[in-house]
Amino acid sequence: MNALRFFLGRLLRLGLRAVLVFPVLPVLYLIEPFFRIRIGTMYTQRIGHLAINAETFLRKMQLNGPPKRTFYLFFGWDPANRQLFDMWKRTRGYPVRFLESRLGTRIVFSWRSILSKTRFWEAHRITATEYTLFNHTDPVLSFTEEEENKGRRGLAEMGIGEDDWFVCFHARDANYFRKWRPELEEHWQKVDFRNTDVLSYLKAADYITSKGGFALRYGAHVEQALPETGNPKIIDYSTTYRSDFMDIYLAAKCRFFIGSCSGPMVIPTIFNVPIVSPGHVPWNLPCYLRDDITLPMLCSVPGNSEPVSFCEAQKAGYYVGWGEASSIDQNMDLYDMLEPEEDDILDACKDMINHLEGAPPPAGAAELQNLFAEQFYSHVPEYPEAGKVGARFALKYRNLIVPGESGDRRPHPQSPRNVIAK
Repeated sequence: MNALRFFLGRLLRLGLRAVLVFPVLPVLYLIEPFFRIRIGTMYTQRIGHLAINAETFLRKMQLNGPPKRTFYLFFGWDPANRQLFDMWKRTRGYPVRFLESRLGTRIVFSWRSILSKTRFWEAHRITATEYTLFNHTDPVLSFTEEEENKGRRGLAEMGIGEDDWFVCFHARDANYFRKWRPELEEHWQKVDFRNTDVLSYLKAADYITSKGGFALRYGAHVEQALPETGNPKIIDYSTTYRSDFMDIYLAAKCRFFIGSCSGPMVIPTIFNVPIVSPGHVPWNLPCYLRDDITLPMLCSVPGNSEPVSFCEAQKAGYYVGWGEASSIDQNMDLYDMLEPEEDDILDACKDMINHLEGAPPPAGAAELQNLFAEQFYSHVPEYPEAGKVGARFALKYRNLIVPGESGDRRPHPQSPRNVIAK
């Protein structure tokens, strides 16, 4: 039976490719001088790509204007988030249509090996270094009046009023991907170093509430519920209230977002909401927005708990010369990676609130932030437009940033959970 299904599937793909070769491609070439059609598939299975790829594509049109006489068709199916996909489908004002069709998606996938070698294929890839673009354009998506009312009702259900502000915090864990695609266990193990213990966010959450805000734990299919904190303004949204709609609404409406390197961290970005990125990797590529704050993931020589300096890691070839974002580097096995400390996340939260309130960074921090950017971000031409390393982080780990000062390494507080073995 499996052999028959394989044979029939192969036969169907060959038939669809024959249809592409004739008559579809000849027709596309014939109308090209008058009307250009470009075809592609959407990145629907991972919420980060569902958010950022289409947003980047349309913001480029917003900044540069759409190509003349060109129309784009993107097919998608089975999205990671229903609300976000529906918002893309209703997008207007651009010569682009996002179409939900299982059959259409399968047809275009079967065509891709041929179509991608022609002018008619549009991949809408990203590098995650489109800093100028995101700092000089506006969000593409918006909520309808009905959705705004629905969002306010969702906030009210959690005890958050219209005049209240809140922050979302997300800790990547192992559960989501293993539930989604358990057959890819070998790959998930390679990227588990991006996971973060959600408990390390609680000091920052307490601080947010002490400043008058709410702190909402964010994420789908989380590994564990938050323990009882005794603080009614720290809300485990993921466990008790989560929905596809509120995932997008909260990320768009929060004052800022704290999130480990994972898909959800770009959802606030597409709405121009600033983020704090603890355990940021690769640490030589900053986040999109000028207001963003990164805490680069520290690393240590295996068997040694002291973090190596960024200059030392750079000289060893660790994440050197990357022109686009990826969390996997051929030299990553040089070091063990250290989870972000709760006090560092708290400090970054303080930095963000101070920044949003117009307060200057602590004395001496700006110089270190600029030095870090020049030393480790400058291989990307647009780096001055991007976010910065955290001010208090830069001061605390000055000896890891300034060349020649790494001989006096600052011990990294260690517990078994802090070292991520590979």
